[in-house]
Amino acid sequence: MLGLDNNAQYIDWWHEELEDESFDHSGTLSTFLLQPRLTIGLSNYWNLSVSTTLGNRYMDWQPDTSSKHHRDEGSLDDYDNAHGGYLGDSEIMLRYLVLNVGGGTGSRFFIGGGLIIPSKNALTSDPYFLAGGNIEDHRHFSMSEGTYKAIIEMQLFKKNMKNPVFIGGVFKVLKPIGENEYGFKSSTITSLSLSALTKNIAILSGAISTNFRVQNATPAFWNGHEAPNSKGTELSYGLGYIKNSDVGTFGVMLQKPVYVSGGLASDEGGIDQSSNTWTLAVSYRKILSYTLPGFD
Repeated sequence: MLGLDNNAQYIDWWHEELEDESFDHSGTLSTFLLQPRLTIGLSNYWNLSVSTTLGNRYMDWQPDTSSKHHRDEGSLDDYDNAHGGYLGDSEIMLRYLVLNVGGGTGSRFFIGGGLIIPSKNALTSDPYFLAGGNIEDHRHFSMSEGTYKAIIEMQLFKKNMKNPVFIGGVFKVLKPIGENEYGFKSSTITSLSLSALTKNIAILSGAISTNFRVQNATPAFWNGHEAPNSKGTELSYGLGYIKNSDVGTFGVMLQKPVYVSGGLASDEGGIDQSSNTWTLAVSYRKILSYTLPGFD
């Protein structure tokens, strides 16, 4: 199966003045990510999925004054503490089909594991200057966190005769494998995503999908110091539309993340701040009628 996912995220943010800059900070951070994915059925029970991430993040700095912390800039370009570029993380996943009732109604249960491989387009030093010293010009965002991560995943879905015809969820854990070469250790991310899909609705010539996700992040660290705004719990809900056609399956979903706890939900790090986030996800799936040599 060939897959192509596009995520466009818009964050409108603000925080109060900092100790070294006595004016409010505000702006928008726009992210455009494209993730091609290829899934190969190795047998009736095993499949292998390989993907990578391409894209750009861009900061639109709103105050009419200069700052060491923010400015008009994108992740494609290098900066004092960042390697720029368009390549983000890549992912390898191996999944095993534990339970499958075939084409009828009933449950499908997958377990899987994998590895996230970072790109070089990451921050190269602590943007919070947690170890002290003079605050120099720096950037806070990049295409990759620059850390290897292990993945554990479970998927359980049920097919019904009545709406919703598919309902289920995905439980996933992303755990960093040590610090990277710049002294950064990313958060452990635990998430549970629940989704449902209706039958084809004639008047819409497609189906309606819904999604609800809860995600928790543990603190990240720079050289052993806890990074501000890195821990917290986020809820996300979305409504989407799926259309089958002769050339594949297309989907679109509008999602609204809500930060329940952590830096973007409170005054983490000792400063008052707020944000408003929206995400638009567009997807494409195509089953390829091709058999690899040796997998007849």
